[in-house]
Amino acid sequence: MVLKYKKNPLIFQGKKKDKKYFEGWYFKHVSCDLKNIIGIIPGISKNDLDSHAFIQIIISKEFDGKMLNTQYYKFPTNDFKYIDEPFCLTIGNNIFTDESIELNLKNDEYLITGSIKFSEFTKINRNILSPDAMGYFSYLPFMECYHDIISMDHNLKGVISVNSEVIDFNEGKGYIEKDWGTSFPKEYIWLQSNHFGDADASIMFSLAHIPFLGASFQGFICNLSFNGHEYRFATYNSSKIEKINYSGSLLELVIVKGEYELLVNSVICRDSGSLKAPINGAMDTIIKEGLTGSADIRLLKNSKILFERRGNPCAVEVMM
Repeated sequence: MVLKYKKNPLIFQGKKKDKKYFEGWYFKHVSCDLKNIIGIIPGISKNDLDSHAFIQIIISKEFDGKMLNTQYYKFPTNDFKYIDEPFCLTIGNNIFTDESIELNLKNDEYLITGSIKFSEFTKINRNILSPDAMGYFSYLPFMECYHDIISMDHNLKGVISVNSEVIDFNEGKGYIEKDWGTSFPKEYIWLQSNHFGDADASIMFSLAHIPFLGASFQGFICNLSFNGHEYRFATYNSSKIEKINYSGSLLELVIVKGEYELLVNSVICRDSGSLKAPINGAMDTIIKEGLTGSADIRLLKNSKILFERRGNPCAVEVMM
């Protein structure tokens, strides 16, 4: 098989897919004071019964006595439009580019409007053997779900208004990733944070049950970046998880790769919001995401500490 560099992962991947397919972008925004977090997930669901475009919202801010709120806005598939270069995705009157987002959403509960601009993205390292976060697995044409990281970290400028209450994201931080394929994994763990005090750092970890050639295995990706350096731990680069312990409120991980050892101790937030996820392209299952957990991260090289900080807030999903 001749390997060729893959196309820009930010652009729409499903142009030739007409059924049992989903694609979704995950834009996460955290305010400068860390008090307000909003995750925005535009996407499309293609299936025999209920094909549609959508925008999901998860907000960590108190409204009507609830601290975590989720909304699902549904659109006809012909409201889903895209341009590859420069990247631009529109769903109804909502616009997503590599420089900004603009929201104009309304239902019986929430009116959400506003815009946020992005600074330059912090991208992951790529090469022909690891064209994206999934490494060489991304070249396989029969994977159930493909995953990539668009930006580990970037700065924000703008405001979002929710029912006339203005949420200020100026000088906040953002993160972007995406998924596409037929179905989300039936079991997985995911966490992400780019808030480590005054440290310029970001982490994403994902472990999933992966069907493969009639069998299955647990595959994982962990990308830690700080001070301009990236440390990648993954199934495809001979990294191994030496310890994993999930107690319901605490997640403990020990990952090794050669002379490096990464320890993660994450406190899973009590409040979690319900989001829809795809099965065979249809948004028919529910996952839980919390936005306000924390994660103590320690990276060692030959037992010497290279990085040790707490990520707070830390978004966490556990479906095990």
